Amino acid sequence: MNNNTYPVVSAGMLIRKPIAEVFEAMVNPDITSKFWFTRSSGRVEAGKTIEWEWGQFGIKDTVDILEVKLNEMISLNWQLGDITTTVEMHFKPKSEETTFVRVDEKGFWSTNPKEDKRLEEKIGLMLGQNGGWNLALASMKSWLEHGVDLNLIADHSPA
Repeated sequence: MNNNTYPVVSAGMLIRKPIAEVFEAMVNPDITSKFWFTRSSGRVEAGKTIEWEWGQFGIKDTVDILEVKLNEMISLNWQLGDITTTVEMHFKPKSEETTFVRVDEKGFWSTNPKEDKRLEEKIGLMLGQNGGWNLALASMKSWLEHGVDLNLIADHSPA
């Protein structure tokens, strides 16, 4: 087993908006803060390190933006405790008015998962990330399609 076949977190959602609008919503913190995080230190741009904040939880994450291809993909690294993962967001038009967004997160293992003493911990982390990406995409869909914040992020784990 090589690291290209190690388990990856994947989530996807069809959003009934044109690709340029969907992509802009993920790179422009004025829009993203309506449905995902509450604050960002800047726009998503290749080579930048930015901070995302979820004020409702008192959590901040620093992300390194690796690559941005307009209306196509965003790649970034972020820390999950002592693990650095790579997140790739792919944007694919399904029609002129619809976009499929797929998020893949990898890097949970650098060695064969079967031999990892932290296997159960990492599986739990991956399940949490999978749920989180699905919530973020569903929240994005609700905001972009209907202008409604369903509070999915805040309400999945109320204080």
